[in-house]
Amino acid sequence: MQYPSFAVLLCCCASVVGVCITTLRGAMEPLTIGLLLSVVSVVLYMLVSNKHAPYRLPPGPRGVHSLRVLLDAMLSGKLHLEAENWAKQYGEVVLCKVPGRNIVFLNSSRAIREVYSSKDREHVTNDRPHTFSGWFTMHRYSDVILGSPTDPRWTKLRKLFHSSIRFYGDGVERFESTVQIELRRLTERVLATETVTSPSEHAQSRGGIVERELNMSDLTSYSLLCVLSVLLTGECPEPDADVVQRIKKFDRDVNILFNPSTDGMMTALPFLRHLPGYYRNVCRNVERSRADLMDTLFTEAKQTRQPGQPRGIVDVLLEEQDKAQGDWLTDTHIQCVIMDTVITAYLTSRETLLDLFLYLQHLPEVTRKIQAEVDHSIGDRMPRIEDKSNLPYTEAVILEVLRHSSFIPLGVPHECREAIVYNEMTIPKGSLLFANTWVCHQDPNAFEDPTDFRPERFLDDSGRLILATNPLRQNLLSFGAGKRACPGENFARTRVFLYVTTLLQKFDILPPVKHELLPLQRDSWDSGAMLHLKPYHCVLRNRV
Repeated sequence: MQYPSFAVLLCCCASVVGVCITTLRGAMEPLTIGLLLSVVSVVLYMLVSNKHAPYRLPPGPRGVHSLRVLLDAMLSGKLHLEAENWAKQYGEVVLCKVPGRNIVFLNSSRAIREVYSSKDREHVTNDRPHTFSGWFTMHRYSDVILGSPTDPRWTKLRKLFHSSIRFYGDGVERFESTVQIELRRLTERVLATETVTSPSEHAQSRGGIVERELNMSDLTSYSLLCVLSVLLTGECPEPDADVVQRIKKFDRDVNILFNPSTDGMMTALPFLRHLPGYYRNVCRNVERSRADLMDTLFTEAKQTRQPGQPRGIVDVLLEEQDKAQGDWLTDTHIQCVIMDTVITAYLTSRETLLDLFLYLQHLPEVTRKIQAEVDHSIGDRMPRIEDKSNLPYTEAVILEVLRHSSFIPLGVPHECREAIVYNEMTIPKGSLLFANTWVCHQDPNAFEDPTDFRPERFLDDSGRLILATNPLRQNLLSFGAGKRACPGENFARTRVFLYVTTLLQKFDILPPVKHELLPLQRDSWDSGAMLHLKPYHCVLRNRV
């Protein structure tokens, strides 16, 4: 028996005893259980692990104290901050050991692209690690985001995911029309909001200008959920429609399960889902919200669709199922692609918009430049996708927000199927790989004055947006790299573009009057696998 495996066995035995005692007594919180078992795991692992590697491993923290720090960071959702400290100390590639696993942080865009994308490595570095949350939520990894490239159906599913978004061909017009309809409704909702009387100088000096103070988190969330509902079903939902509420609930429940502390505990001790308490409740919530979502999006679509007349993404998937040869595209696969669409199409766009509007409150000169560009190139008509090429500064602002906020700080983890060598260092088989974009996007060697918010860095000397192949753009990894790069990047950026241009065409974005202005600092974002900006308000003032 290999020592690491023996360590894991001992850890599991200790964990079973600890959980049984806790269940019987009901005296400890889930996080306390996790911290206790993590410490036990570390001690056991350090006692039996082989300290001598036959090859040169990447540098990194060693010893019981460092491992305790790592596990505490994972459980608290602050792994990216600890990884930042280690990157400064150890360099481009950092390796940490936990029981039964090596965790590797790739801290430069060069390392990320070479490990994930180079021809001699990409076939073994693009697997996803097996986790309880992926196995449980996605029906044993029957989806695109968490499925394995070694499964012959995965490539087909990925292509289907691309086509189902219907972003190409006539899908562009359909997508644009969907977003424009919702943006008109969003504008009407803003205009119907109660007027705010502000004591600020800018309001007093502009008598008659209508200002409204709104919760941007609620405003953008509801609007994006409506767009997602239309894209999935082809129908525009009414206020408080079941589909909108069910998408929101599913998203919330899944995020709780996928939280590193919860997912880590469930992956180590999957039987916890059967024991009364926190973990069983989390799993049951996901099961219920998933079932409710599928009743609304999948079952109803299957019962009401007209073959040859797809209304939305779900109908497109069902059309493809009719055409599929054999049984590779099952109802389960379609449901998993629907869940992929919900997870990827809502959260990232929501966070990008919220981050962008917070930056605009702090940087009014950036707002004015976007508005000048919109006024010059679009005027009063509704913004369209084709306007992107004529609004390079607006596009640059979106890219700079993605870089500066880096709200997915460590990306979605990969797993090394085989050992690889990078820069004369061996990354062992089975290692968990994290693309540390949190550090990459603040690297002064990649971005000059990285702490400054400077959209102009993405423009060339003539003021045009630099190409995606430009070395500077290659350093921007908000949507990942390699085979696992987000397939919906254009979809997400285009939706953000339409929202930003439409709202800034109609309104000025100003700091709140009745609420505190959320600062541009780290603690304004809640920690986790994905950083979430705390709820905030801002003033939308009619432009004249």
